[in-house]
Amino acid sequence: MLCPVFGRSPARAWLAIVSVVAAVLVPLVDAVAFDRTNLPLKNWGGFSEYRDATYDDLERLVTAGLADRTLLNTKPLSRVEAARIVARAIARIRSDEPDGLNLRRDLEPVLDRLIEEFKVELAALGVQVPDGVKPPGTFSFTPIDRAQGFGGYANHGLSLLNEQGSSFHRGFNNGLTFETRMQIGDYLTFYLQPELLANEDYTAARLITGYAKLTLWNVELLVGRDSLAWGPGYRNNLLLSNNAAPLDQIRLGSAEPFLLPWIGQWVGPMKAMIFLAQLEERRDHPYAKLSGMRVTFSPATWLELGASRAVMFDGGGPYLAASQYPAAIFNPKFGDVRARPEERTNNLFSVDGELRFRNVDRFYLPSRDLRLYGEFYWDDTCGECGPSSGIGHFLASNLLPKRSTVGGVGGVHFLGLFGQDWLDARLEYARSSFQSFNQDQFTDGYWTRGHVISDFIGTDGRDYFARVSARLTPNLMLGVDLDRAIIGSTVNAFSGPQEKRFGGGIDVSYRFWDRYSLFAQYLVSDVKNRRFVAGDDGLDHLVRLEVTRSFR
Repeated sequence: MLCPVFGRSPARAWLAIVSVVAAVLVPLVDAVAFDRTNLPLKNWGGFSEYRDATYDDLERLVTAGLADRTLLNTKPLSRVEAARIVARAIARIRSDEPDGLNLRRDLEPVLDRLIEEFKVELAALGVQVPDGVKPPGTFSFTPIDRAQGFGGYANHGLSLLNEQGSSFHRGFNNGLTFETRMQIGDYLTFYLQPELLANEDYTAARLITGYAKLTLWNVELLVGRDSLAWGPGYRNNLLLSNNAAPLDQIRLGSAEPFLLPWIGQWVGPMKAMIFLAQLEERRDHPYAKLSGMRVTFSPATWLELGASRAVMFDGGGPYLAASQYPAAIFNPKFGDVRARPEERTNNLFSVDGELRFRNVDRFYLPSRDLRLYGEFYWDDTCGECGPSSGIGHFLASNLLPKRSTVGGVGGVHFLGLFGQDWLDARLEYARSSFQSFNQDQFTDGYWTRGHVISDFIGTDGRDYFARVSARLTPNLMLGVDLDRAIIGSTVNAFSGPQEKRFGGGIDVSYRFWDRYSLFAQYLVSDVKNRRFVAGDDGLDHLVRLEVTRSFR
């Protein structure tokens, strides 16, 4: 008798399951004990805008083809993941392959920065690094890894974009923050980033990020508060981004990329994860839940693909029984909200991809390397498509997008613009529909603590973004942004106007005295209908300064 699910004998079906589980449990290389804290989705010390500058350098290295098949678009990455990417690049260079660093001297500063950042982790991997760095022991504790003082002035209150839910109140704002981390063996990881914030209205202390991780084999369990950014976008991600405050969550997934049995060499390295988060009390349905799952894989050095799903469910008035959580999370067709109001859900889906091309200047393109990427998103489901029964109906009514709910992101990243190793440029466009991120059951929409959980453009929004960055010296970078955004409220049946912004900014990053760095930025926008209030127009100005000290 054949197993109805697998179409094979039960013994073979179980063998297939065990093989897949074993692949997830075993990473691509032997495990070693070193720091598994996440690279922050915060701009520590400049040389980037919306995340740690290490992510930008990893993109340069991977796009140049020096790290083989690599997964970068499920963020955050852990320090161990990033160190392995750098280690692969070093091994390829030392093997003196024809297309190695001998032909790409422009990447030497990038590799030097990454080696300096991960020298302890690289030493633990057995990679020879400068300064005689020794691998860490079974216990490591960094009371203060980096500390940052920040301040600025805004002529109107505004929300910072992709800054983990941070806002500037009108007038002067300032604060202090630091990060601390601890690693016990290869199993327990702890990370904290508290913040003290002051402005002309109040002073507050809060925990921005804080989590504990348990890692066994290649399975990682995270409990705490952390940001997620899913997709290849720099400024825009349509399912999850670091625009809102970090989520209080339980997250389970592969600690590092793995290969599936049998087809792994063709599919390439993969990562999979799932999380369950609880949202805040002060919303339409208090303590609503948000769950998300994502799979990414890289079948070629020049290609990375991903698929994601998120679902908002539960919340007060009335609450859903905990025994029904698995059905709400895994079954897109779950719930009859008309008969049972507690079974309300809001489903979101996306697929994304990135193409990485190296040495494209030989084809007379205006850059040395090139990234092309995109994300396609849809909110809720078609619902009325397909035949009345069967698998075709299930797919059509639960997975196929409805035209009124789709959105997308498209971007191009020029690395080494006009043949200049120190010059990069990005162009990015995002669009959401008039039904994106809002819902008649969760009337606040896809929103938490004043910020859209995904893309800041909200419902029926658009964003045209361009950035040029110039690394004028190893310790000095200049960035210039230009942006045109139309932002919609995610509140269901909102009757007010959209907010429109046109402006840009300039930022300077400078590293000095070996352990200090400075990030200064000036932003200006011509705003129409500020905060969705008709006629509230004018110029918004923001001047901000951050000084970061590293204690490594």
